[in-house]
Amino acid sequence: MSKKKFASLLILIFGASIVAYAQSRSGADATGIWSGSWTGGNTGKFEMTIEKDADGKLSATFFGTPDQGESYTIHSTYIEFNGSKLTMKFEGSDSEAEAMIQAIIEGSSMKGDYSIRSKAGGELIDKGTFTAAMK
Repeated sequence: MSKKKFASLLILIFGASIVAYAQSRSGADATGIWSGSWTGGNTGKFEMTIEKDADGKLSATFFGTPDQGESYTIHSTYIEFNGSKLTMKFEGSDSEAEAMIQAIIEGSSMKGDYSIRSKAGGELIDKGTFTAAMK
């Protein structure tokens, strides 16, 4: 192996190590109980529990209380957490709508936006923003 290739390999390994260390030290953690509120086509408050199973897979339960309407509980169908960025999908209890949530976690705070679309035709039903804090 030439010295140039060896030096490039060392730089690549060192750079990847620094990125992995920085991500592990970022302190961002999605697991726990989050309490917050949303605004959009309607408004309300929520509590969301994000858990990690023994295999490291995340799941979430969302309990929403709209200012107008009845409370509901939905469960995640997809979660991706990368550094401080959280992306989740939830399916409505009637399986006719899907909610997409994108958030940034900074310490014990979360903020982001959501959109709800019809599963049949993909029409936008509602969208807005939310904030939450770790309980």
